[in-house]
Amino acid sequence: MGLKQDLFVVAQSFSVLNPYNIFNPDPNVISLDENVPTEVLSIDVCVKKLNKTKVSLDSMVQIAILDIIGDEDSISFAVSYDLLRNGIPITFINDLMDIATPGDGNIFRYTNFPNFPVIDNDPIFGMNNYALVCTRFQGPTFVFAGSRSLKATVITL
Repeated sequence: MGLKQDLFVVAQSFSVLNPYNIFNPDPNVISLDENVPTEVLSIDVCVKKLNKTKVSLDSMVQIAILDIIGDEDSISFAVSYDLLRNGIPITFINDLMDIATPGDGNIFRYTNFPNFPVIDNDPIFGMNNYALVCTRFQGPTFVFAGSRSLKATVITL
């Protein structure tokens, strides 16, 4: 058993040089408000053969944290990453981070690049919209989605 057709790839990405510039922000930076699900990327994928078709999904999003730290020794933040097909979650990651800080009253910056590959074993025949949604549950005021990418590879066996 092998591939009967060539792979079909759909991708969308945004590159951000400096997600921390709040005075002259890059238009591709998305602020993540607390407890507000925010779509950071989406792609449309057409499935032409229902049986024996899989969709391999690869995603990445840069989470940038900016805060003014007093004398705290650490800062915590939590972000969930949901991958949806046609508005319905197919997988998620909850990322809770505790980060040591300098505790010197200066501006503190931190960047995280969570990513995860997923296989959608049951894509729906026709058009499928895959979306990456981020939600900040706790943390400093300034949490951003910077550079990000979502790629789907349609595989027909």
